[in-house]
Amino acid sequence: MLCIENALLFDGEIFKKNKKIFIKDKKIYDISGRKNSKTYLTIDAKEQIVCPGFIDIQVNGGGGFFFNETVSIDEIKKVSSTHAKFGTTSFLPTFITDNKTKLPIFIQTLNNAIKEKIPGVIGIHIEGPFINVDKKGIHAEEYIRTPTESDVQELKKIVNCIKLITIAPEKVSKEFISELLKNKFNVFAGHTLATFNEMQNGFQAGIRGITHLFNACSQFGSREPGVIGAFILNEKPWAGIIADGHHVSFDTLKVVLKAKETKKFILVSDAMPPVGTQLDKFKIYSKDIFVKDGKYIDSSGTLAGSALTIHHALQNILQQKLVSVAEGLQMTSTNPADCLGISKKNSMGLKGRILPNFDADIVILNKKNFKILNVIQLGKVLS
Repeated sequence: MLCIENALLFDGEIFKKNKKIFIKDKKIYDISGRKNSKTYLTIDAKEQIVCPGFIDIQVNGGGGFFFNETVSIDEIKKVSSTHAKFGTTSFLPTFITDNKTKLPIFIQTLNNAIKEKIPGVIGIHIEGPFINVDKKGIHAEEYIRTPTESDVQELKKIVNCIKLITIAPEKVSKEFISELLKNKFNVFAGHTLATFNEMQNGFQAGIRGITHLFNACSQFGSREPGVIGAFILNEKPWAGIIADGHHVSFDTLKVVLKAKETKKFILVSDAMPPVGTQLDKFKIYSKDIFVKDGKYIDSSGTLAGSALTIHHALQNILQQKLVSVAEGLQMTSTNPADCLGISKKNSMGLKGRILPNFDADIVILNKKNFKILNVIQLGKVLS
């Protein structure tokens, strides 16, 4: 049992001063000002920020491992522990467009990871291959294709967990989107050249959000508002943003954050294998990817994921004064939890807030520079 005292608590909505958070059996048991029992191990937060653990919906790898090449539970554990050091207590392992034979292997490994309840792993994000080749980014053109019935059957093999898939709405049928929704997928649009009308139709069909907004999608124009315009004009959809200053300029983010409610934005890392290591090079599809000036690029300069963690993305948007501290913290945890439906009763636990009965996933931050002081995952103190 654990007690965090003297907390400047951000519960997911508001800040509360001088609170005690009692943790028992991996859950938040109570939040109050009551006296601490001697049976509780105590952490003195010293009036620093205590907030929900970060939730990353787009993690390609870390700790030297890439999910498209990861075929063991031990490797998934290593990626999870790498990101946990940076405050990411929950994440979706992300598998990008690849050879058709690889995804079934990863799905089976992921299913085993879910059954073993590996801390941090709450589901899967499948990014491609049902995308637009003209917005492929680093995705390999030879593996991009349209979905078949066998693909639907393969996707149905994913066990009971959080499921997210990125598709190009102009390249798939409404029937395919409907089938995904029946199988409880969160459907996002990405790597797409959808027109404004196509994107509007996609939202009406059940598309829930946009993967890495501004990147690999049709842009806002004078005569064609594209994906960006459709996202701004619709209240319900969420959008992931890669706040590293390379994928999207901070000035551009400032504009869109003023145009739409901040609760609809989710910080994502799009992290690749070098995160948490000293690697200066890695491979995607046998292609060399270089670590240069805080970004990952191939020999032609195409961005290949990011060097971010959610923690670094949070520091960036706060240093740039794009949002308030509360809004920034919501973008790391509360917003993705609401988007994925894990802020309500579900099989993967309650996440995204510090409230009684929620999972004890907690980060303690320095309130001045937002450096990580402690990470607690399911009640276990990691640092």
